[in-house]
Amino acid sequence: MCGLFARFGSPINAAHQQAVLAALKGRGPNAQGSHLEHLNDQNNNWITLLHTRLAIQDLSPLGNQPMVCPEAKLWLVFNGEIYNQWELRQELERCGICFRSNSDTEVLLHGYRHWGAALWGKLNGIFAVAIWDGMRQELCLARDSCGVKPLLWQRQGTAVTVASELSAFEAASLASRRKLSINGLQSYALWGAVEAPYTMLEGVEVFPAGHYVICNSHAQQAPQPFAAPLTAPKPLDELLAQAVVRQAIGNQPIGLFLSGGLDSGLLAALLRKHQQGQIHSLAIGFEQLPGAVDETNLAALTANHLQLSHQRVLITAQALEAAFEPFLAAIDQPSIDGFNTFLVAMAARAQGMVVAFSGLGADELFYGYGHMGWPKPLQRLACRRIPASGLTPWRKRSLLRQRAERCGSTGASNQECSSYMANTLLRDSDAVTMAQGLELRVPFLDPDLIAFAKTKSAVEHLIAGPKTLLRQQAQALLPTEILQGPKRGFNLPLAPWLSSNKRFSPCRLVHKLAQIDIPAQAIWRSWYLMQLSPRRFASYWRWVVLSEWLEQV
Repeated sequence: MCGLFARFGSPINAAHQQAVLAALKGRGPNAQGSHLEHLNDQNNNWITLLHTRLAIQDLSPLGNQPMVCPEAKLWLVFNGEIYNQWELRQELERCGICFRSNSDTEVLLHGYRHWGAALWGKLNGIFAVAIWDGMRQELCLARDSCGVKPLLWQRQGTAVTVASELSAFEAASLASRRKLSINGLQSYALWGAVEAPYTMLEGVEVFPAGHYVICNSHAQQAPQPFAAPLTAPKPLDELLAQAVVRQAIGNQPIGLFLSGGLDSGLLAALLRKHQQGQIHSLAIGFEQLPGAVDETNLAALTANHLQLSHQRVLITAQALEAAFEPFLAAIDQPSIDGFNTFLVAMAARAQGMVVAFSGLGADELFYGYGHMGWPKPLQRLACRRIPASGLTPWRKRSLLRQRAERCGSTGASNQECSSYMANTLLRDSDAVTMAQGLELRVPFLDPDLIAFAKTKSAVEHLIAGPKTLLRQQAQALLPTEILQGPKRGFNLPLAPWLSSNKRFSPCRLVHKLAQIDIPAQAIWRSWYLMQLSPRRFASYWRWVVLSEWLEQV
């Protein structure tokens, strides 16, 4: 996993290049590189490629980027992992291509040289890629089908800039928090997260998942979709094992975020079944934080059952305070989620983890949320997670209608994946883990597993309760207490901390957010709601994160 920046257009000066690399360093602490080229075309364009590397596959300098294929004049920067790189490598070797490294980056480079844009439909993995084709004077961009890895872009005439984070656009002086996106801000005010394609910065958008585009100096083309590769249909047990084995690759040991629930427990059981040696797991508990849901005893039960090398880390009120500033620096864009994952990632990195499995995606694909089984679930799903906001009624109705229209044309699972999972869970998880040089892998989002889940009806997913199909697979693998336990979620008890800290007082927030026209009544309403019911702190937390994010440099 890494951080990337690419620009086709006017040059970026040396100071701004260094600022971009510094902004992306958390994503890639092991190495950094750059490639600048003056094109001498009619518009006097430049190509700028910048990269910071977290070494996972082939730890040697041969895997550093930007990576070049001199004979084809191809330069590549890449963030992600290609899980089927060895199959593709063998196919390319049979075509006469020789490799210098064991890096999946080199497979992408020669794959694009050999197959062109057809490469994207051959990849099983998580990726955001920018390739400069010096012969054709074209920049190709591509992003994985689930949007696990972020890719943001800015288009100004024929100039195109892409990066892994908003911070890179700010460092390059191509975007500023002084120019917030109205659509992004209004979306955040309603959902507590910014819905793609918007971001919080004016002019910067989310590149669509499962698409690629060719950019040149002649015209702006629209991104084109591609389909992820699928294998022949298989039973669910084989698909789960296949996903875990595929993603347990690289030259770094695999760790686990282990809760007391089904999803991470099932991944742990499958990893134990198919991998020899020590498997490290980590669970987060809470101390002196009333109201916290602590699953560490259940996580320890799973770890002991599977003979994992397990660590329990306790979070205190002081730890929340100490982690808040690093969280703001890591989040890149405000969100009401993400702080919990940041705490887990920070603890995992402190324990030496570089790669970790997460159960993200299981609830969305296999009907793990309670509202997915309600009557008329799509209508309810369209309004999911709406806090009290300061939006004008007409704007709120407009945003609600947009989501409801999408919801009405897809199933509950599809809608969860395209909204909450994509805009909140995946975006936040990538930001807070990569900021600490930790790679997160999500086996439940393997393309074959996704295809399987979508062939099943809601009745099949829910016939014996939430995640019926996954529970059936876990019957012989996990302790009874895990199989029969209710879904608890991983929520932080933030209300006492927010209420007692003067930094987060509603008067202070009203003053700070008045500059972007957030109504005082919206902030006070959220505050009183939290006082009446501490469990409903998310609405107020949204304003806290926004106000603090605006102050970050």
